[in-house]
Amino acid sequence: MYRHIQIEQDLPFQYRQWRVERFGQVLIACCLIAALLGLFGHHPLASVTQQTADGGLSIHYDRFARLEKTGDIGVTVEPLKDRDGVVRVWLDQEYLDASKLTSISPTPIRAEARNGGRVFVFQSDGSRFTATLSVQLAAVGTVHGSVRVDEGEPLSVTQFVWP
Repeated sequence: MYRHIQIEQDLPFQYRQWRVERFGQVLIACCLIAALLGLFGHHPLASVTQQTADGGLSIHYDRFARLEKTGDIGVTVEPLKDRDGVVRVWLDQEYLDASKLTSISPTPIRAEARNGGRVFVFQSDGSRFTATLSVQLAAVGTVHGSVRVDEGEPLSVTQFVWP
């Protein structure tokens, strides 16, 4: 009964359409996997913790950030015993140019501009402490910088900023 119905077929068009659909399905699957891995938000794989070889400095920050949204960099420092609890945390100028420092907790004694960056001087009781630097990133793309304590080994900060 249905064998006599004439239906026009455009098989090359149909094959192209199937390829486009398959590409769309793969693209959606890749976006879902990236979201689950933390590419678009807060997830354990989206944060980074680094530590110097001697353990005197460690930093914790988000690998991915949003433009003009406040994010935190946690800087944990083991003060040197011969410095009477005075600690100098240095942040390089490249990172400062791409960001706006909104707050620092605890409040440093003073800030100094030197060595191609800014130094924040903290007074501690000689025990390990954590300073939290709240920043708003002002550049889209990859932002690089480094953090160090006194004249110690620098740790690099690399963040990707979404628009």
